Amino acid sequence: MKMYRLLLILGLVGVVYGQVDINGQYENVLSVQYVKDWNILDLNNLLFSLEGDLGSSSFLHADAEASLPFGSVDVNLLDFVPDSLAELIPDSLQGMYEYRLEPSFRLSNAYMSISWKRLVVRLGKQPLAWGTGYVWNPTEIVTPKLAYDPSYRRDGENALKLAASWGSGGGAEVIGMLRGVTGRTDSIMAVARLKENILGFDISAIGGWLWDTTITPGITQRQILAGGQFAGEIANVGLWAEGGYNIYKEDSMSYAEFVVGADHTFTFRTHVMAEYLYYGRGFDAEADYTFAGWLEYASGLRKTMGRHLLYLGADQTIISFHNIGISTILNPLDLGGIVIPRLTLSLSDNLDASLFGFYSFGKKDSEFGAAPVKGGILRLTGYF
Repeated sequence: MKMYRLLLILGLVGVVYGQVDINGQYENVLSVQYVKDWNILDLNNLLFSLEGDLGSSSFLHADAEASLPFGSVDVNLLDFVPDSLAELIPDSLQGMYEYRLEPSFRLSNAYMSISWKRLVVRLGKQPLAWGTGYVWNPTEIVTPKLAYDPSYRRDGENALKLAASWGSGGGAEVIGMLRGVTGRTDSIMAVARLKENILGFDISAIGGWLWDTTITPGITQRQILAGGQFAGEIANVGLWAEGGYNIYKEDSMSYAEFVVGADHTFTFRTHVMAEYLYYGRGFDAEADYTFAGWLEYASGLRKTMGRHLLYLGADQTIISFHNIGISTILNPLDLGGIVIPRLTLSLSDNLDASLFGFYSFGKKDSEFGAAPVKGGILRLTGYF
């Protein structure tokens, strides 16, 4: 709490002297869903953002977030596992798979950015989202995006980043990150990126020296990432790709992962998009899905059960700042999927409303059919 008090004091002092801007937003997120039973969850999220001018294009930035959940705050991972597997767990052990959404108060970002000519140094908990993929980002290490709202904000990473730029869109970045317990070598990770603009296409190469805890629960594995990405446009069609190969000490654990995508906006303001994910960690067939794999998927440590996912989306701008759309995510391996209609409205200058629906389908042991989801989310956001 001392850190939050310090930020508040610095913010008040900065406002008095005109060197700090403070703004924020409040969100009420009401979720009503049926997953083997009805669940109603109401999240109250409050965000304060502080930015201080250090001169010469240098600045301080911090985001403090509080979240208060009410309603269906207890979750059991077994609810997202096929019944045929969940029934094998004795009642006395089912409590091991339960967790509760607790109130939280955290700094989602807190960093300093120092600029000198074409060199930028950033240190602290900062945004590190560099992927070109819309829904999935194989080369990123930050929290994955929300599939129903990929543009929603994400927490930063504690890092030191050195970035240099040259020419028209070219540059290099070196990023060092520290996670977990200070002083442990498995807390240290590093990423290097080299980017260039060639004939109007943004192209970059990425290398990472990382730790992965998602392969074997409770055990960290050294992971080396070698990948790249590109983004550009041909004949008014946006094109992008991002991918990499993840190398582990045990070669059998190594795998490739990549996305390719395209989008286009018609003159009548209809936007269409498609993105394909290949996930080398996925299973070859539905019959190969394992209990451990299901738990990883339910807890967010696995992107998909199979090796392939397809995202299709379309949206239409009705009036300025009002938008209606629909998207679907399909698993071609087990023929399951989910449909997500959405509506976004600007109710006033400082008040937005977003409504998302969910309807999943598939066989009872398929990725989206094991725990069929039907319901929706209403999110109201006020800015100040």
